[in-house]
Amino acid sequence: MSAMHERPPEKPPMSAQEMGEECFQKAVQFHEQGDLVSATAYFKRAADKQSPLGMLFYGLSLRHGWGCQPNETMAFVFLQKAGEIVVPHVKDMDPTVAGMAKEELAMAIYELGQSYRHGWGVSRNKKTAAYYFEVAADLGDADAQSDLAACYEKGDGVKRNMKRAAHYYRLAHKQGVELFGTSWIFKKKYNSD
Repeated sequence: MSAMHERPPEKPPMSAQEMGEECFQKAVQFHEQGDLVSATAYFKRAADKQSPLGMLFYGLSLRHGWGCQPNETMAFVFLQKAGEIVVPHVKDMDPTVAGMAKEELAMAIYELGQSYRHGWGVSRNKKTAAYYFEVAADLGDADAQSDLAACYEKGDGVKRNMKRAAHYYRLAHKQGVELFGTSWIFKKKYNSD
């Protein structure tokens, strides 16, 4: 057979992970266009393909009713699954991939904390909320750092500790979070870093 008549090599079939990523990218496009119904449908497809980001954003869609009926209980289930999928793999990943996975994980864990804080799909529990905020904060999530700092400042779910509050406020500040009325965090007596 001559080179002119050879068939091009066939593409191998996409893995579930690749299909999940493709669905997630379509969901983002629909979301950016303001088509929340289609975005949510594609977030669900991505979640069904075990995409942690698909699960995270489908959970958020369910929680907030973006393009669907709100369902806080199912939202919590998908947020929890998103975290569970990424956790076992973060330490074993290539550092460049691990960075992105840690961001995904931190976001999912932070949103679990929000669920416990507000009682969205689960019983309200300030102690558990603070626990999830701390895990996400230690993974580098600025919102979690800020919320955990507020927990330590007020004693919400944790023992009040102004040094720890200042520490987490400073971490959030380093990432660009500006909070009114927190200039005290830079005083020497609150600096244990």
